[in-house]
Amino acid sequence: MDAKQLFKQSHLALTLVPFTIRELFYLSSSPCDIYIFENDSFKVLLRAGAYLDGKTLKDIIQAGHIKVFTHESQRGKLVELQQNNLRSVTRSFSMGSPSDNCKRQLSLLALNLRYLFEDPTNDEALNLQYQSLKILFKYLFQNPKKHEVIYKEFIKQGHHYIFTQPFISSLFLLGILKSSHAYSEKDIETLFITSYFKDIGMSAIPVEKYDIEDLNDHDKIILGKHADLSVQILQGRLPISPNHLKIIESHHSFSLLRNSMENIAPPENLVVTGFETMMVNITDIVAAMISPRPYREATTLFEALDLVKLRISNQYPQEFKLIVNHFRSFFSNSVS
Repeated sequence: MDAKQLFKQSHLALTLVPFTIRELFYLSSSPCDIYIFENDSFKVLLRAGAYLDGKTLKDIIQAGHIKVFTHESQRGKLVELQQNNLRSVTRSFSMGSPSDNCKRQLSLLALNLRYLFEDPTNDEALNLQYQSLKILFKYLFQNPKKHEVIYKEFIKQGHHYIFTQPFISSLFLLGILKSSHAYSEKDIETLFITSYFKDIGMSAIPVEKYDIEDLNDHDKIILGKHADLSVQILQGRLPISPNHLKIIESHHSFSLLRNSMENIAPPENLVVTGFETMMVNITDIVAAMISPRPYREATTLFEALDLVKLRISNQYPQEFKLIVNHFRSFFSNSVS
């Protein structure tokens, strides 16, 4: 590489930012110049305005280019287009096929949750996520028999688990609360939204760090405070009550249950208090345990429920039966 090329590559390295090829889905043309890093240098993959379709993106992924790059100054164009896509599908949700709209909206919600993680104080991004969730909730509440199919199709989309976990745990929560016949639709909606946003404080750590098995001590401290950070981020900006903020604030105390599957035993005196807080955490933990992570395999549903049983069955025996019955019904074809 001559001096001119070396200078050009060094300049690109300073101005380019990474993003995932998934962020180009639902776009008809590239909104920016797109680069790949190959053979120790940056190369142009697509120029701004280049035609995009499913085959083009599939070929790029099969070539191993899941992470791509664009100029930092152009990334905003991509974000704006995907935010507009989410607005569009949210506003027209009742038009056309609801199941297709649900699938598309879920993909766009996951994409835009990434943007919210990148800028959690952005009111527009937070409100867009909130309004879209309210529309999605209505469909989910009215169609509980479709939850398993929705869950499986969402998993197939292959988003990073940080951006799938909030919806999956909230979907489980919705189903259990509805089957309990103890909550109004409005109450379930608010708990669904509370569950979805409860871990926004995890945005304080770069997403890439959640792919490694062991965080460093500094990141562990931040992660341990993520519930408080979530409250600080959401307070006064998300229309939920102080009681629901309290659920968010308290939920991490039960996250030690999740650690037990990662060889960190929870203290013997750990007690779960508050039924709503308990349910938000139970569904989150089950969703986490039955989903694979880059550093571990998924457990079976039975193993997840067995761990839940150890921690709550004495305090909430009837509620535990409700949880078990819901998951038996949910995973009608595979309960193992």
